Amino acid sequence: LGAMAGGWPWAGAGLAAGTGLGVAVRHVLGRRTARRRAALALPFPERSRAFLLDRYDHFERLDPLWRARFEDDVRIFLVEKRITGVGVEATDELRLLVAASAVTLSVGWPEYEWDHLAEVLLYPDDFDRDYAFGGDERSGEAHPWGTVILSVPSLLESFEVPDDAYHVGIHEFAHLLDVDQTHFDGIPVGLHGERAREWVAVAEKEMERLRHGRSAFDEYGAHDAVEFLGVAVEAFFEIPQVVRRRHREVGPRLHEPHAGRGLHEDVEVGERHAGAPVEHGQQHGEPPGIEAGGHPLRRAVARAGGEGLHFHQQGARTFHE
Repeated sequence: LGAMAGGWPWAGAGLAAGTGLGVAVRHVLGRRTARRRAALALPFPERSRAFLLDRYDHFERLDPLWRARFEDDVRIFLVEKRITGVGVEATDELRLLVAASAVTLSVGWPEYEWDHLAEVLLYPDDFDRDYAFGGDERSGEAHPWGTVILSVPSLLESFEVPDDAYHVGIHEFAHLLDVDQTHFDGIPVGLHGERAREWVAVAEKEMERLRHGRSAFDEYGAHDAVEFLGVAVEAFFEIPQVVRRRHREVGPRLHEPHAGRGLHEDVEVGERHAGAPVEHGQQHGEPPGIEAGGHPLRRAVARAGGEGLHFHQQGARTFHE
């Protein structure tokens, strides 16, 4: 580059700059490798494993091989990503739930590093558009520049009820799988060209089904393609049987965006719910209300204007029986 810009006299400067950059990159990658080796040097803490087995239905159903991969990725996530409490303590348990939400999406993609994620902020309650706690407009928010905000009560509720197609952590992290430089476009990372166009066509058709009440997805996904992706990913993990049966074009496209490696839903979920599923959500695994496409705690959609800013609004988690 130096030679191209200023002729051969500049070639030496270009070589020196390139060498310096290479050394800096190697240093950074070396530090990352060292951190990961240190994180994986000891066995996964038994206390953390017991906590996840107790609190996360998806983790409990993973086979031993996938569970070991999941645990490794959780440890790497926790040593590399900042999780900060704002008005609430970021306890070890909450950090585990945050990491589990993200790793659920990435465990099937060994090469995915969450490089877009800068920091996760934990709020003590749902919040409004001015970030005042106690509002009922938003339970989570994702920014394309890498900040994810999660309401702690909503995050806890997401793990308490494993099959209602609602999970604020999965939803918000799913948006970072969508991010394209500085904005969200509703297309999963790794889909390009014809495959991206196929996804857009499927999403448009599914959003139309949502608007007419003929979908198992939450009605929040009808707002736009960006929200449809988040809602579809939630359902992919929360009600996989329903997605496989009623939305057969969606699941495979989420499963294999990276040349055969993609989101990894629980492959054993079929053994979890005995009995034949019914269409109106009254059988095991299909709670009432899901078939109509609306989580009972979601609220009206409200978005701030401006390119690239996404808000995921949920109702306050004020009850659960």
